Amino acid sequence: MAKYVGSWWIKDGIDGRRLEAEGFASTLGGLAEFDWTQNHGESDVKQSDFVTTTNVTQRSDTVDAMQMSSHGWTDGFLVWGGDVTTSEAVDFGKNDLEVFATHACDLLHHSSDNSVGRWIPAFQRLHYMLGFHNSSYSGGGQNSRGTWFAMYAAWLYYWSGSWLFRVDIPLREAWAEANEIVEGSNVQWAYLRAQTPDAPTYNERLRAAETTDPVSGRSFMTARGTC
Repeated sequence: MAKYVGSWWIKDGIDGRRLEAEGFASTLGGLAEFDWTQNHGESDVKQSDFVTTTNVTQRSDTVDAMQMSSHGWTDGFLVWGGDVTTSEAVDFGKNDLEVFATHACDLLHHSSDNSVGRWIPAFQRLHYMLGFHNSSYSGGGQNSRGTWFAMYAAWLYYWSGSWLFRVDIPLREAWAEANEIVEGSNVQWAYLRAQTPDAPTYNERLRAAETTDPVSGRSFMTARGTC
């Protein structure tokens, strides 16, 4: 069975933000192992896509992996006409979502006085949040961020020429590699991941096969690096 992927984007006058998110989903959607099933932009990016809302399907949780382009800060990110913050009923991975990637600035900022652990309550069965420790950019060469991420994470593993050349690296490395290509050295990529003894995620790949969700007895790890 194919894994489902999705894209969410708010352009705010920069079409590159759409290209980043759609590049991730469309690149994977071109493989037999993945289906691009959700694509939402501008006014169709709703708070209920990410926050538990009575009688509303949480669309982000109908995919296994997604990339989102929007503005952000340490405690939240923007949706159309509102925001999603750490104070909301955010439960990523209630059903399917395993990988949440976004270029929202500062979302995964981590310091002694503002721990990235503020996002831990948002993890239901989510494996990875991938983002940035500080500001990231759009429209100045970053259009291919999502494409590069998808290529390193899975496309170059499954592509038709994999018998000749194959890339097999963890999600965290794929995110780092993609951002090292498109961002300047003043930008720091980051991630927050959950793990359990029976679901180690440090070396987790984005593959068609289902992986064990980190649920019981979890610990959380974060890291960041220079692009």
